[in-house]
Amino acid sequence: MNFLKKFLLGSTYAKKAKSKYNTLSKKLDYITTQNNLEAIRNKKKINIIFVFYFRTSGMDSLIDLLNRDDSFNVTVLLIPFKTLTFNVYKNDKLHESQLEEYNDNYDYFKNKGFNTIKAYNENNNSLLDIELELMPDIIFYMSPWEGILPPEYRIHNLPQNILYCYIPYSMYLSKLKNDQFNRSLQKKAWKIFVQTPLHKQLAIKYSNNKGSNVLVTGYPKMDPLIENTEDTMPKIWKNQDSDKIRIIWAPHYSIGTDKDVKLAFSTFEHNYKFFYDYAKNHPEIEWVFKPHPKLIYAGERIPNNKNFKLENLKEYYEKWNELPNATVYERGDYLNVFKSSDAMITDSISFLAEYLYADHPGLLLTRPEQEFNEFGEIIKEGWYKVNGKDLNGIEKFINDVLIEGKDHLKSKRKDIYNSYLNRNGVSASQTIYKYLKKTLTNENWDLIKLRQLANKYLTNNCLISNYLNNLLFDNMIISYSYLNNTFIKLEVILIF
Repeated sequence: MNFLKKFLLGSTYAKKAKSKYNTLSKKLDYITTQNNLEAIRNKKKINIIFVFYFRTSGMDSLIDLLNRDDSFNVTVLLIPFKTLTFNVYKNDKLHESQLEEYNDNYDYFKNKGFNTIKAYNENNNSLLDIELELMPDIIFYMSPWEGILPPEYRIHNLPQNILYCYIPYSMYLSKLKNDQFNRSLQKKAWKIFVQTPLHKQLAIKYSNNKGSNVLVTGYPKMDPLIENTEDTMPKIWKNQDSDKIRIIWAPHYSIGTDKDVKLAFSTFEHNYKFFYDYAKNHPEIEWVFKPHPKLIYAGERIPNNKNFKLENLKEYYEKWNELPNATVYERGDYLNVFKSSDAMITDSISFLAEYLYADHPGLLLTRPEQEFNEFGEIIKEGWYKVNGKDLNGIEKFINDVLIEGKDHLKSKRKDIYNSYLNRNGVSASQTIYKYLKKTLTNENWDLIKLRQLANKYLTNNCLISNYLNNLLFDNMIISYSYLNNTFIKLEVILIF
């Protein structure tokens, strides 16, 4: 039977049928998208929903820009955080600490002045009907992981008359090709707004749709550091006016070595006692313990290890907070902490790129199972490295780089930042907002003329293209032609 199945699927007829189906599916998706765009452009108010399950300041600037524009009506929809063993979407009620966290997250967004709605009703243990009650035109997701969403909010269960957008909440550095480029959201999203041209190239290389829906806009989460507005974020060092050395320790959640674990970056289980003891014994150094939000539930990954049960990790966090020279900080608005620190020690992934914006040295705690993509391999060259089990090596980094000031990677970090992350002061939020404004309203530009201009450019250059992708900025288009299975970057088209 397996042989027959393999034979049939591998037959020429099956391949042709699959190819025709994929072509037809793409055409239908294109027609649906164009119809949605036309309908949205004819609306006086465009309903936009941002779906969050944790506290983050990453979209603040973009939401503020959209809120100031009468063309848009923006809602923050807060969903409960789902863990491996707790599933609110299978009628499991939120337990006390999770309900407290959920309400804190709600207050966090509400206090920012955002129109914030709870997806979860704690009184009757039910979820809001996103389609009927909010009537969205566009939904923004920050995470590609469908498992964190209730089934009703997953892209394949929602209507086709909605445009779906994806702004990654983190930078892709790990080697998870399918998860980063070929999940349902990446396939069905109208637009994916990525951080760097290299991420666009990775999408072209690994995505089944060749990155056709990917736009390079920068990284909205880092806008406050670009705009020098990070001072508006919380200042949480216990000794604000102290000249002590300030270190951020940011452990990832991916402990364990189970074969089913896709990510295996964390070294927390090997050094968590060391870090607490070191901070306790060195009051001359100030610490922020910045765990990944999922680290508190890390015991679900290794249930036989009693040290990492939820109650024990909570006790561990509390011990850190009780130190006179340390603070536990789990919130998502951490850029002021980055900027006001002197160094970071971490085995988290996205932080390796994000911390380069702060222009401080960092130590990457390694383990053999860590795997990086092409971008990650470049980024980690700006970091000092030591095995997460090498406690003497960790202490040596603190002594050599921070106390004695021997930072020989400073110029390397600057080179990496300038080559891949520096947008010369251009805000990612402004870029995304302007793209949405130009694309979804009829105020600033004529879509038909724009396409005619792009097609004329291609014709004049003797290129026959069966695919066209445009990156729009203030007065230019960077156009890509898809020819003979190869993407060819064309020159910039200026719009006058």
